[in-house]
Amino acid sequence: MTPDRVIFERDIAAAPFLEGAARNRWALRTLEWPHGMFDVTARDGRLFHLRLDFTGYPAASPTGGLWDPDTGAILALDKWPIGDVAFASVFRRDWQDGRALYMPLDRISLTGHHDWPTQYPHLVWRPDVGLIQYLAEVHRLLNMRGYHGIVG
Repeated sequence: MTPDRVIFERDIAAAPFLEGAARNRWALRTLEWPHGMFDVTARDGRLFHLRLDFTGYPAASPTGGLWDPDTGAILALDKWPIGDVAFASVFRRDWQDGRALYMPLDRISLTGHHDWPTQYPHLVWRPDVGLIQYLAEVHRLLNMRGYHGIVG
């Protein structure tokens, strides 16, 4: 097992991940290393499937986007969550063709946005917190008042 996977396995067995799962905030759906798919529960009870690439974890933050497990592809546009301006700024289908969430915690999205760590210090990747930081932020967004359901 690679070092990044060993740390990942430790993190999903730790109390913060298990607590979030017990509270129905998220669940690990599948793992095909280095990709993990998580179900994240939205305010209306809808599950969104988040497929993350953990290459280089935890030194490097994950990257990923919304996924359709039935088609094995990026979630269709009519199934994407919608919301207010703050919400929509993260869940952008036009960014990286939906392969990455547009936020500082995402490894791909951070590239080229050197001002983000200063602008959003609370969203600077912390390897000591790990995947919980990413999952908790996605869960927070899907449970804020700015979330309005799905397109279709």
